[in-house]
Amino acid sequence: MYGHPAFGDEHVLMRIAAAGNAAISRKNDGGERLWDPLSSWLVDDDEITFSDSRTGRQFKADLRRPTLGGGWRTVTLVGGWWCTSLDDAAYAGLLVRPIEELMPPLVPVRTATPSYPVQAIRDAKQGRAVTCFFVDEDGQIVQPEIIELSDEVFRAPTLAALARSRYLAWDQPIMRPGCRTYIYRLDTIRELAGAPPEVTAR
Repeated sequence: MYGHPAFGDEHVLMRIAAAGNAAISRKNDGGERLWDPLSSWLVDDDEITFSDSRTGRQFKADLRRPTLGGGWRTVTLVGGWWCTSLDDAAYAGLLVRPIEELMPPLVPVRTATPSYPVQAIRDAKQGRAVTCFFVDEDGQIVQPEIIELSDEVFRAPTLAALARSRYLAWDQPIMRPGCRTYIYRLDTIRELAGAPPEVTAR
């Protein structure tokens, strides 16, 4: 999950059962596997919704997407979430295996910064791009998807930066999900001083 200003990206396990109930498991210091109940999920056309009373998040997702994910909203905050499925063996071990084994953190090795589009500079455009993707066992970013985009001019440089970025490899043949937010910001003072416009990644 992404978008919370205090927590940043959060890695959680979600269980959405066919019976209509759902649960969430967060990493905790004791290493125990604790599941907190979520609301029953509802499907309307191609959209699934459910909520987390503990955090106040209302979750929504488009079931037509190849991988489950969508947006969340509270009274004051908005964000998104992005999933990868677990194979049967991993699912069978959910209650006993440490969460670090199922969701080890992604470690950036190289984080490329997008080039600020010339046309955006000419048009004095600032913006934001949120992208989610999978990382394979070699640390390569694959199947990137733009989740939020303030202006189409920022799409190409965002995807190009992802293509140049890498994560630390691991020894299991599984893909893990990740997200990254790019903030494209014009700064008049920086431009007057001859510095390029700024792009930050988080």
